[in-house]
Amino acid sequence: AIVRDDVVNAMRVREDSAFIRDAGSESTPKGLRYWANAANVTEANGTASVQNTFTDLGKLIQKLLDANIPMLAPAFIIAPRVEIFLKTLLYSATGIPVFRDEMAAGRLMGYPYASTTNVPTNLNTSGAGTNDESEVYFVDMAQAVIGESMNLIVDASQEAAYTDGSTVVSAYDRDQTVIRAIAEHDFGMRHDKA
Repeated sequence: AIVRDDVVNAMRVREDSAFIRDAGSESTPKGLRYWANAANVTEANGTASVQNTFTDLGKLIQKLLDANIPMLAPAFIIAPRVEIFLKTLLYSATGIPVFRDEMAAGRLMGYPYASTTNVPTNLNTSGAGTNDESEVYFVDMAQAVIGESMNLIVDASQEAAYTDGSTVVSAYDRDQTVIRAIAEHDFGMRHDKA
């Protein structure tokens, strides 16, 4: 049961990663980042403030509204670091949390949100050289389509070899059992502006 749960969790994390950030090459689906219409990708204001945060989040919502997206199941997807930033953001004059109560109910700017470590926090899109930028996604999830094969392949071997970084490791030499699970998926957006 422990091994099964570990395999299921690893598959869940990898699928999450693929549907968010994979580029659609080398037998992987194209994730949200690469389905996004170029006009929908905007840079946030470089100065962190309550007003700039509201403005930047509002820009994301406005992009979908301007494209006449039905907004049937809109949601934000953010990194845990961004979630903590938003939950601890205070109005400077009063010290009252801006989003904490709303986010405790699972919402941001009135819409549901999800937090995942598969949204990177080490980007450098501004050219500042800091490699500490992240992304915030606002997506009408009703426009997302997942194709999934019902065939799940699970193999176990005590003779297999695997790569650990750049080193090939023999399961036989280490007295290990290697378990491999293969699931086939595809992902797409009905409208790239969603």
